[in-house]
Amino acid sequence: MRVHKSLQLISTWCTLAALVDASKATMKDYLQAYEKNLSGFWNSVDKAYAHVSYNAGHLRGEARLIKNWEAHWLNHSQEQYGNLFENATVMEYGIGGGLLGKHLLEKYNARHYIGVDIAERQLEEASKRLDDCCRYKYSRVKVDGSLNAADLQPFRIDVFVSQAVIQHFPSASYTRNFLGVLSQSRIPYLMLQVRDDKARLQGTSIGHAQLISKEMLETYLRNYEMVWQSKRSKIGYVFYWWHLRS
Repeated sequence: MRVHKSLQLISTWCTLAALVDASKATMKDYLQAYEKNLSGFWNSVDKAYAHVSYNAGHLRGEARLIKNWEAHWLNHSQEQYGNLFENATVMEYGIGGGLLGKHLLEKYNARHYIGVDIAERQLEEASKRLDDCCRYKYSRVKVDGSLNAADLQPFRIDVFVSQAVIQHFPSASYTRNFLGVLSQSRIPYLMLQVRDDKARLQGTSIGHAQLISKEMLETYLRNYEMVWQSKRSKIGYVFYWWHLRS
């Protein structure tokens, strides 16, 4: 597994390096090129890194991933609120291969699932999975950059979910825009997974990760109250539930 992770890391950096003149590039050059070509990066990066291929790399299979989701945040929502997803419209920012969407539609009886992504590859792969089980219960939305209010307007969303995505945002301004749009959205519930500002990684460049503090979330999600947070994982992942202030 360690060998596979190393190969995945090399593949990811090769994809990033292809965006610049690697012989002269600084980290700032990489991040600027990354922000300008987010779609190209996520269309071509390693499929496990993009959460399209769930049975490869660090994800270790669909069953294990679903079990982790249940343990880390889905079970809490059940205990706190009952089934928030039943008969609800759920938007997921960062569709991956559509596994969470399928799980919410089949197990939690969501009425409609909206998968959002910047990469056409992810949207197409997710559609294959969702067509098999839930053809008329999902929509897909391709965004050109950070979230915009126009991306939300066609839908009446009950729950907004994003996991393993915000850490990959290219800049603090990109992140602030995303949180600002969410704050103005007035969606009743948000579930956001971030990598917190105390995270220290081994084997992955921390300079290429947006590390988000609880204080930053509270600052920019002004219309929301945090009602729960998970324990911090060893590499800094935290799940937060937010509720729209009345």
